[in-house]
Amino acid sequence: MVGAIPVNAQDDVLIPLAPMDATMDTLRVAILYIYPPPSSSTASYDLARLEQSFLSLVDEDYPLLIGKLDVNPQTGVASVRQTPEALEQGARGIRFEKDPASKQTAEDVLASLSWDFMPKVRGEDEIIAVKGTLLADGGMTVGVDINHILFDGEAMFTFMKTWSQHYNGLDKHERLVICHERHLLAGKGEGPKLEHSEFRLTAGKLLARAKDGTLAPKAMKKPPPTTQYLFHMSPANMAALKKAVNGASDPAAPGPSYSSTVDAITALFTVLISRARGHGQDVRISTALNGRKRLDPPLPDNYAGNAVFHTMSTHSKSDLQLESDGEDAVSLVTISKIARGIRASILERDNMYLRDAIAFVASQSDLSTVSENIQFFFGTGVAFTCWANLGMYDAEFEGTRPWYAFAPRVPCMDGFVMITEAMKGLDGLDVLVFLECAAMEKFKKLAANVPYLQDKEDKEDKGVP
Repeated sequence: MVGAIPVNAQDDVLIPLAPMDATMDTLRVAILYIYPPPSSSTASYDLARLEQSFLSLVDEDYPLLIGKLDVNPQTGVASVRQTPEALEQGARGIRFEKDPASKQTAEDVLASLSWDFMPKVRGEDEIIAVKGTLLADGGMTVGVDINHILFDGEAMFTFMKTWSQHYNGLDKHERLVICHERHLLAGKGEGPKLEHSEFRLTAGKLLARAKDGTLAPKAMKKPPPTTQYLFHMSPANMAALKKAVNGASDPAAPGPSYSSTVDAITALFTVLISRARGHGQDVRISTALNGRKRLDPPLPDNYAGNAVFHTMSTHSKSDLQLESDGEDAVSLVTISKIARGIRASILERDNMYLRDAIAFVASQSDLSTVSENIQFFFGTGVAFTCWANLGMYDAEFEGTRPWYAFAPRVPCMDGFVMITEAMKGLDGLDVLVFLECAAMEKFKKLAANVPYLQDKEDKEDKGVP
């Protein structure tokens, strides 16, 4: 294993992760895969085979998942600690829960997105836990909960696709080749040359995870209740929104003259969320950026770590609600201005900037002090991440693609939006919004008056109650 460091006479080994990985401490990637009954009447899901293929997946392609997470309390450096006992156990030391006879169907699980289909809460140093469930209608769920220090979204989907290749019996030369070279994002020992307002340095984490797995601001003893709601955006509505937003753009205004579809969606949802919250303040928008192909040279295919960078754009309250806007109206000029600001912040994140961001993080004496510079959780900011075109639905078991490969119902989350490929094989994108309950009710009322969110092609309500 690259970078393995013996740390004591008992031959414990520390495998250092990248500084960019360490900034993801306290976060997790929790994905619930929901599979309908196999398309072939002669096929059926096999839990024993699922577990055995998981063991071979980890032992052969993901040995970094063996052991415990180790975060140095003085430096914040994150590593995987592998004891001789852990190495002897291999993948069998990872918790794999099984339920061979759930009374729920795939449709039931899709309606509830219950955490019951996820593994029990991970321990603080537990890297990954898995749960497989066979459903009453012949469907299957696979719940995976891994510390974000190890994987980002793309790394998770690559992991799941490789797992399906093991399950389906592909030989090693037919499977994906996984890159574990974390040193590629470790920096070169040079200090940063640019300012990095996307980061803030604080003594201690601002977010804390309770024993039940709930994440919330550390300062809040009892956070208000939150909920989540899923919007589907058809290709026709996305095209109409993009055309309208770019058509409303002021060609004389500074900055880029265009914005992408996702920029327009981000701007629209920022306006709606900010109005629903009713704070009347300036808003900071964070968008997660996948650096794999933006770096030069790009990271190798199937890089298994975190390549998440952040763009930041700040918009005044006057940007978000012009005087001509009615209470329920959404001005295309407003959305266009915000979308162009988002696009400008993305264009700034070129190879030089991203390399300098790595240098900034790596130069800190305590990596645990580095966090994203936005207050989205019960604050005024909004954080976005986009999982489109990352292979969310590529993990086929028994020749069947999942209906859903996304977050289960999250106990507590606010001010966070995920844009993903659409569930159940629909065209277009899904947008999952997490908000405080009262703000969500106002948000849905506002959204009901936005024509681009009224899906004429698919009337089915995809709200998550």
